[in-house]
Amino acid sequence: MDSEEPLEGKKGRRDLWDKIEIILHPLGGLITALTITLVSYFGSSYLNNKQNNDSKIRLYTELMSSREQAESALRKDMFNSILGTILKDSHSLDENILQLELLAYNFHESLNLMPLFVYLDRQISTEKNILHREEYRKRLYKMAGDVTSKQISSLEGASTRETMFITFPADSTTYKPGLSQQLAMDWKDSKVIYDTVTVGNTISVYKRVLFLKALGYNVDEKSVNVRLDIETSVNNKFINMVTQEFTIDYFQFPMIDNTRLSNDMRCAVVMRDFDFPNFIEVDLLYFPGSHSSLKEKPYYDEVVKKLLMNQ
Repeated sequence: MDSEEPLEGKKGRRDLWDKIEIILHPLGGLITALTITLVSYFGSSYLNNKQNNDSKIRLYTELMSSREQAESALRKDMFNSILGTILKDSHSLDENILQLELLAYNFHESLNLMPLFVYLDRQISTEKNILHREEYRKRLYKMAGDVTSKQISSLEGASTRETMFITFPADSTTYKPGLSQQLAMDWKDSKVIYDTVTVGNTISVYKRVLFLKALGYNVDEKSVNVRLDIETSVNNKFINMVTQEFTIDYFQFPMIDNTRLSNDMRCAVVMRDFDFPNFIEVDLLYFPGSHSSLKEKPYYDEVVKKLLMNQ
């Protein structure tokens, strides 16, 4: 009999938990059922929304692809027609300039139109009517300025822009109109540009020192011969020096005509104003290769480097 009393005590102590278990057992089943129902509802809602969004994205992509194909076909036909018209001698200068305007304002980011500008500039110089010659040249320079401004605006936010003013030498009065003289000059200036590249925990600071030197100028052609030296160092360690000599005028466009640098960067020299005998206004633009023209393709090693940087 002594061994039965503890058993009765233990049974009495379990009564409370038994009651709690009896009460919570159906609640647990109800909570489980509600959980399954909510998960099913929200899961189904999420899948439906995702399918709807995927359908919208697919439809938008197809519409954009169809639009781009149609636009590309139109631009191709337009380009062939306009280019064929410009190269024919049977059309007047006024018509040829109009055709170039259509080309320049529609294809300035994908084509190097400088040869056509130079070609028409030569044609304009043979115009016997002085008033027509001045009008045509004004239209040509305005068109070139508009294209340059559009490209610089497209680079806004992604480029570093530095402005320089090249001053004419004191003996610039020796210029004689109409002879297209190549006159010497000795002017130079420099700018420093920094940019950083982060790969994981490593930060590389690129320092570019841009040295621009003016060697000569032509007032009749409104051009200046320059030498561009670009010194590159990374984390204060010298890497290389890039040197180029070229002629700039109103027909150089930064997204097309630029110097390729390491780390897929570009540098362009653009003439904005030729105010003889006061100064020549020049812009130096430093920008990523991703913002250059469509015809500029990145090197494979640069693509791989960019992909690794994003990991």
